[in-house]
Amino acid sequence: MEVLTRVLEDNLNEFSLDEIKQMIVLNHQRLGNEKTDDAGNNSQNIILGLTLELPEETKETQSVLDEFAEALLDTISDSHIVKFEDSLLHDDLARWADEIFTVEMKLRRVLTLIYFHAYQDSDPYELLKDEKEQPMAKDKPDRKQMKTAVDNQFFHLTFSQYVNLNTRPDLKIGDLLKNICNSANYDTLYREINRKPIEDEDDVNFLAGLKERMGAIEKMRNCVAHNRRPSRRVVEDYDNARPLLKKLLDDYLNKWTWRELGEGES
Repeated sequence: MEVLTRVLEDNLNEFSLDEIKQMIVLNHQRLGNEKTDDAGNNSQNIILGLTLELPEETKETQSVLDEFAEALLDTISDSHIVKFEDSLLHDDLARWADEIFTVEMKLRRVLTLIYFHAYQDSDPYELLKDEKEQPMAKDKPDRKQMKTAVDNQFFHLTFSQYVNLNTRPDLKIGDLLKNICNSANYDTLYREINRKPIEDEDDVNFLAGLKERMGAIEKMRNCVAHNRRPSRRVVEDYDNARPLLKKLLDDYLNKWTWRELGEGES
């Protein structure tokens, strides 16, 4: 209570002692081993679970939470604190999750445009057939599953895989021999061996541009997925990278925005 009172006052909050007492709700207590030091002093470890219930009118709530934990560590010797349920963190994670959902869906839309164009006569559920990156799940998504979910293979890639697209797997001996048999001359063989899954210049440039922006998004996405507080560096990098990625996606989509043709256009 003394620590909380001091922290609240430092952040321009004025509450009575009774009000502050009600903010601290003790939930669990588990006693540890008793110890006696060389001077004959007895001590005992205590695992204590509590809930800090701050009123809605509390000013600088995030600062109060952070400073309260720091002050407890400084005040209680040999103390250790772990914070679990945090409504402020929950709100931040929900906001970031919504932003990342929007970005990733737009990215999947762009990738689908690119690969549908490159593989116009191929199976739409096998767009990654020439790619080194494949869905990582042990049970790979099959056609029926993707058709039922109305998605495709891009929905089953991780953020770290997006940046490695347009890379073919290492050529195996059997595939090389097959290419040799199917090639009329050396030039044809050379082109097939060095062929990229995506060859359109604009599409290639877009895929290459992902590498500079996706790392920061992935780090924030991992924090959201695992419900943990991102570091200040992760937040700053994410805030810088997300607008750049959004612009990259919007600029690409704007090239293919549908519009009605005017008179005389074809």
